[in-house]
Amino acid sequence: MRRNIFRWLQVVVVLTVLGMLFPLAGTMQGRSFGRQNPVQPSSVTRQTVWPESATSPSVPILRNTVSVYLPLVFRDFSGSGQSEEWSQHAHDAQRTGYTPQTVPYPWRWRWSWNGPNATGGVAKVTTGGSLPRNVQPVTGGGRVYIAAGVDGVFALSETNGQQIWQRNGIGDIRSTVAYDRDTAAVFVVSANGTLYKLRAQDGSILAQFNTGQRSDLPLPPAVLSDRVIFAMGNSVYAVNKQTMQQIWRYNTNTTVATPPSYSLSRNVVVVATEPDLYVHAINNADGTQKWRVRPVHSSRTFADPTEFRYGWPVIADGAGYVLVKVRLDWDTLWRDWPQTNSGMRQFLTQNPSEQALFVLDLDDGSKPFIANVGHGGYGDGGYMPMGPQPVVKRLANGREVVYTIIRAKHAYDPRWDSHFGEMMLDSETVSGLQGGDVRFIAYDYPPGSTDPYIITDEQPNVSMAGDYLFGAHWEAGFAMRILDRSATRGSFNNKITTQRLATIVASQDNARACSFSLSHYCPGGLENTRFYDFGFYIYYGQGNIYDRYWREYASWTVSNENVYFVSADGAVVALTSGNPQINAVSHFRTVEVSQSLPDTQPVATISHTEARAWDGRMVFVTGTLRYVFNNGKYVLLGFSNPHQGSFKVLIRKTDWERFGGRPEAYYQVGQEVRVSGVITWYQGDPVIIATTPAQIEVLDRLPMQELQRLGGDRR
Repeated sequence: MRRNIFRWLQVVVVLTVLGMLFPLAGTMQGRSFGRQNPVQPSSVTRQTVWPESATSPSVPILRNTVSVYLPLVFRDFSGSGQSEEWSQHAHDAQRTGYTPQTVPYPWRWRWSWNGPNATGGVAKVTTGGSLPRNVQPVTGGGRVYIAAGVDGVFALSETNGQQIWQRNGIGDIRSTVAYDRDTAAVFVVSANGTLYKLRAQDGSILAQFNTGQRSDLPLPPAVLSDRVIFAMGNSVYAVNKQTMQQIWRYNTNTTVATPPSYSLSRNVVVVATEPDLYVHAINNADGTQKWRVRPVHSSRTFADPTEFRYGWPVIADGAGYVLVKVRLDWDTLWRDWPQTNSGMRQFLTQNPSEQALFVLDLDDGSKPFIANVGHGGYGDGGYMPMGPQPVVKRLANGREVVYTIIRAKHAYDPRWDSHFGEMMLDSETVSGLQGGDVRFIAYDYPPGSTDPYIITDEQPNVSMAGDYLFGAHWEAGFAMRILDRSATRGSFNNKITTQRLATIVASQDNARACSFSLSHYCPGGLENTRFYDFGFYIYYGQGNIYDRYWREYASWTVSNENVYFVSADGAVVALTSGNPQINAVSHFRTVEVSQSLPDTQPVATISHTEARAWDGRMVFVTGTLRYVFNNGKYVLLGFSNPHQGSFKVLIRKTDWERFGGRPEAYYQVGQEVRVSGVITWYQGDPVIIATTPAQIEVLDRLPMQELQRLGGDRR
């Protein structure tokens, strides 16, 4: 009751202030809050209009009036019909990746799902053991909702992780679902092209809307005050969330590659398309086009690859911008990034095809400035995927800043040049900086290092809760609290200070440091394939389990009393405030992965296309090499090009001497080979680790004409 009274008091205050200010509007010169366009000033008059109804078919447009900025923080009154809990993908319809909700530190292990058993072994729930890429848990009504591919949707108890219901038979659910408080429903986009409305209490189907199209991309819906916006195939749809009837449809004439994001200040929906690489702004009032621009450099094409898929537009409503990240090719990894903003801007001006993050004006799609952000992600073997998406946080003074991963070379080679960073959206937030400028954030990794770094082809996905900043790496989840971001800090040599919090790793593999505990906490000696100091582990003694259940994505989210980490193997962990060494833990599982005695010699000869079915067995694998690549850490012999999704052979650097120092000199695209070894996993693909040349027998070499037809890559 008190919350309702407080909300109405806020409304009264706003209406009173508006009544006082609007009569003065004609005598004031209008401008948008905190907006400067040093690179491409737009000729369009800037004004911020906050509609009375974000989805009204006739939104009032004020002419020759001032844009009034009111720095009030609305609780549970956002115009999107949602509360502060993480109820849809990236928290809200703007996809900011930020929540004001925090869970006080320290944290303790509360429960897990689709992950460990009661002794730290493997106990999977989903078919295949993992979750679709980009899926995040969302909450509402005391439940946690998880999209689980062919298994449909699971609803778990927020308190203990116990399954409440499962809804299957609705196709392949590859997109984060959305909970709507107004209708007490969960909205689900299926790859079969249907938007389902499920009763949140029990998962029953209340209604559905069939588009007649389909897509395997992650395209989570955006829930607004009266409608659901979602993309499918070549279209974007607005559907009444009560009646499930279409309000409008926007046809892009090409594939919609991203989920829609919504600007409340402009009443605009933003998506990106492929292969044309355009960003579209759609009038939410009627579904017509507001603008359409191609932000990437003219030299960039979809075949590079340059892609929008697996990312999403992020709205900075206060600044009036949308941020769009693109996936670039592997070669962008090998650039020497400067340590200063002026150096970064000069580099990107001279090399515009290296621009990985675009800031676009919500009014006309123009680029107000260059974002000093480079490309990175969970890459390897000549492949660089879509990297972390930006996070937008609104500060107490109403201005907005961006948190993401930035680059600056300082150690070894360019692969070691990434750092957590803060990016400006204006020239007022920090004196001396302008839009697109970045500030470095100190994070002590490796623990105790005097020269810390994040590996650029391992850039973590970023999210934020209050002053807690999170990074989700494929083996570990990083967490920190920002301490001092005063204006004098942020340079490479005087970074924004933080407190490093507990890390969570896939598996604790240093038995001497920590024996298994139901707390899943190790106060020192936390170690998976790398050393992390202190924190939580999901499994115990399971090594690189993420390679077997690889989904190319991990994430942190915070909602109500829980901090959620979803690992790269699809395990969901809930942490909550408390003593980390307490033993009250809940595990829920259905299928335990058993271990068998290893083979001592090959038990069969198989084609490389059959390798997945022989997990853990020693076999001979035959096939033709289509891809040979040395990434400096290992030599990869691929049996398809691109190699993702198929069997491959890895020769680690520690074994190169046995191969004469350069294994890639002995193996070439087109060679027919037979490889012996145990089938294991690397980033979701079956592999054999070759430690000696005796494991790789070259059977034949294809004719030159066939070699030229196969193409391939040899470095």
